[in-house]
Amino acid sequence: MKTTYDIVGIGLGPFNLSLAALLNPLNNVSKKFLDNKSEFSWHPELMFGDAMMQTSFLKDLVTPVDPRSEFSFLNYLTKNGQFYHFLNTDRKAINRYEFQDYCKWVSKKLAQDIDFNSNVIDIKHDGEKFEVIKEDGSYFSKNICVASGPTKNIPECAQSHLSDKVFHAKSKYMKNLNLEGKRVVIIGGGQTGVETFRNSLNGMWGRVESVTLLSGRQNLQPLDETPFTNEIFTPEFVLKFHSLPQEQKDSYTQAQLLASDGNTPQYLQEMYNELYLDKFYLKKLPEYKIAPMRWLKGIENNGSNYSLLVDNLMSESEELFKADIVILATGFKSVLPKFLDSLTDVIQKDHQGRVIVNQDYSLLTNINSGKIYTMNFSRHGHGIADPQTSLMSWRSAMIANDLTNETTYNTQNTGESFLSFFK
Repeated sequence: MKTTYDIVGIGLGPFNLSLAALLNPLNNVSKKFLDNKSEFSWHPELMFGDAMMQTSFLKDLVTPVDPRSEFSFLNYLTKNGQFYHFLNTDRKAINRYEFQDYCKWVSKKLAQDIDFNSNVIDIKHDGEKFEVIKEDGSYFSKNICVASGPTKNIPECAQSHLSDKVFHAKSKYMKNLNLEGKRVVIIGGGQTGVETFRNSLNGMWGRVESVTLLSGRQNLQPLDETPFTNEIFTPEFVLKFHSLPQEQKDSYTQAQLLASDGNTPQYLQEMYNELYLDKFYLKKLPEYKIAPMRWLKGIENNGSNYSLLVDNLMSESEELFKADIVILATGFKSVLPKFLDSLTDVIQKDHQGRVIVNQDYSLLTNINSGKIYTMNFSRHGHGIADPQTSLMSWRSAMIANDLTNETTYNTQNTGESFLSFFK
């Protein structure tokens, strides 16, 4: 007879890896985590040498809720003989290469709880338990946790043109990219767009003929990472924010866009300094343009190249850009994965068609036995911290406590804010 686990996690990015790390010491919880990849990897297409995390290394998989955990970043440094050398770098944030390697190290320590090469295709519920069906078998579980990652946000006008010449920045085409002599247009002025622009300009994929960055934003806007803004990335704020009326939450979340979706200020400074030095002294960079207040309106395939019709939101006019390669740094959107289609009828949604996520990060459903926990589906419910790594260990602790019905980890008494948002 097959084992019925207490929880099966689907998708193994940092979010579910955090949950796996916190559940590992709990002998009273049976768990299994599945991923379709052959080993842990995290946005490998976007592993630029100058790409930094936007949160402190102390906000790792476990430390904020269990600083004594063997799965902490500090333990990773110690076990790998890097601790003192890391201190000498004098950084509070780490490179994405470091973060991915740390997560891979944790995944290897959790090997008995993880099944890679497991592509989940369907999930059913028989009234008592879930059946997680993959291509070559199935698992039974009382609960599941879905952290399969967001869906690429592709502009409608680009969808019919997707190819090795028009593609999303998180794409297999980034791996063997050759931009030598090409006119490149990058759509999107967030961190990924700016990093792709800068690395294209500096010849990471060959010397371009020209590179253009188009952004609908008003400027290359910096991440608001000031200390008082960061007070909204605290458990106390998220717990109280969740209980607000939905209209109020939507309004506040929209207004705080740059607290979670801006460009690292230091990165912008470094890039500006490079452009300044080249403009007035070196004069070695290829032709480039940074064009904010632009909105992609249409794409025409000319056979060997593309014409991009763009609205200039500042001058209220139309412009035409020519490109050989179009890279869509247009972000992601949270959409329930296809393997949940069989459960669509039991998952409740709000008037905008969004899933309703309870405070414990389980979906509101009509299921009487078992829960569907989710990661990165509650920006509208828990606020702008939800898609970020900033509170991932705290969220995992919330799920672990709910799963065990015990206060295994401290998730409530996390310190009073310096800002009195609530009564």
